[in-house]
Amino acid sequence: MKRLLSLLFFLAIIIFPASTIAAEAAIAGVNVDLDPLRVSFEVRDAFTVDIEEAVKSGLPTSFNFIVRLSRVNPVWIDEDIGKWEFRHTVKYDTLKEEYEVRLDEGLIREARTKDFEEMKSFMSRGEAIAITPAHLVPGEVYELSIKAELDKTELPPLLDYMFFFVKLWDFETDWHVYRFSP
Repeated sequence: MKRLLSLLFFLAIIIFPASTIAAEAAIAGVNVDLDPLRVSFEVRDAFTVDIEEAVKSGLPTSFNFIVRLSRVNPVWIDEDIGKWEFRHTVKYDTLKEEYEVRLDEGLIREARTKDFEEMKSFMSRGEAIAITPAHLVPGEVYELSIKAELDKTELPPLLDYMFFFVKLWDFETDWHVYRFSP
């Protein structure tokens, strides 16, 4: 019995390593400017040890962000106003020892940095992202919903076999809902 418990404990450590048991990623620090409508936010706990190691190895990594706007209808179904999606992608250049970050929100921007923490900040923040609905009716209540997810990396078959752990670090946040009235 003791051997069986030891074996089960050992298997649990191999199957569920400590690096995969991390804080759950979440949208936080949401700030909405109304004129014009812009949203800023950050994703907390987006980088697990496995994701950090994959980025440092040069594997391109992308975060997808989804922003939805709807008008709240207290009596019926909420009215969808619009949906905006954008992506942040990082690739580590091992020869130059720098991170190339591409931000695709509205105008495409690229940044290069050698600082790992600065790269994480670029990847996990959305700053003053323009949300362009046709118009907002003053006095109505609206909901801005924000979600982030790690892009599902598709590898060639041979690399897929070698890097089976990539599937283990897929994540997505819950929807963060922000109510406001213009």
